[in-house]
Amino acid sequence: MKKFPAKSKSNPKLVLVVTLVILSIVIMLTAGFNVVRYAFARFADGFFYPYMKLGTPSAKLTDPALLMADKHELAARVEKLTNTNRELALQGQSAAALMEENRKLRTMLTLREKTSPRYTVAGIILRDPLHFSAGFTIDKGSRDGIVSGAAVVDINDHGQLLLVGVVSEVGARTAKVTTIANPSLRLSGEVSSNRMVGFINAGEAAPENGNIRFGMLPPRDDYIRGNIVTTTGFERGIPPGIKIGELHTGNFGHAHDQEDFSCELLPSVRFESLRFVAVVLLAAAPEELK
Repeated sequence: MKKFPAKSKSNPKLVLVVTLVILSIVIMLTAGFNVVRYAFARFADGFFYPYMKLGTPSAKLTDPALLMADKHELAARVEKLTNTNRELALQGQSAAALMEENRKLRTMLTLREKTSPRYTVAGIILRDPLHFSAGFTIDKGSRDGIVSGAAVVDINDHGQLLLVGVVSEVGARTAKVTTIANPSLRLSGEVSSNRMVGFINAGEAAPENGNIRFGMLPPRDDYIRGNIVTTTGFERGIPPGIKIGELHTGNFGHAHDQEDFSCELLPSVRFESLRFVAVVLLAAAPEELK
């Protein structure tokens, strides 16, 4: 009678060792991913910059409809822009006269000269498709005077500055921006109606509806939906008075019952339509220049 060979049994110790080795490799790859990504990003900052720059919106026609317009329509638009430029030139002359008058008055009163922030316009050249509103890369870096911690802003149709985020990393030709929609960014904000100060992205997890968590507010009854929240100026590199958003969702009527009141903030910036931003560059104080 023919005997069949017995089935070989797997060695439990060998299976355990192989499993541990695989888990170790996975952990090491996961832990080293951020390090490799950071190193590659710094390498790409200089090497791939010319190619990234070619794909920016600045190299394309921002209004493709102009290609379909006839010469009469284009002439009308040019004339309108010319008139607008004349009006802006007149307003600029008036503003220059007021600045000169202000300078003379400050000299007579022996007041220290105030320094206004400078603005550098930059284009967005790279975004993470999985975290579209959490951050992006701009085409300006340390060669253009960009510094870490500088405020990044947009401007609305009424000329009001809107806070987009903060410069988090700076390379020679590019810089990374962490937006206010990124849960890792924490900034102070002031409710304009009652001057109370809270912090964005503080407290509970970020909402999934596109709003921003705004918490650690003193318990009061005068928080109302629609109250504007602006920057406080407490953070270095971020001037006060820049609009962050508006109070949107929260248990406003019972805020006094909570030790630390929190609510949701509707951001003023629409991240999906951002193509260009401005970086605020503050002049160093006299004592910092010594």
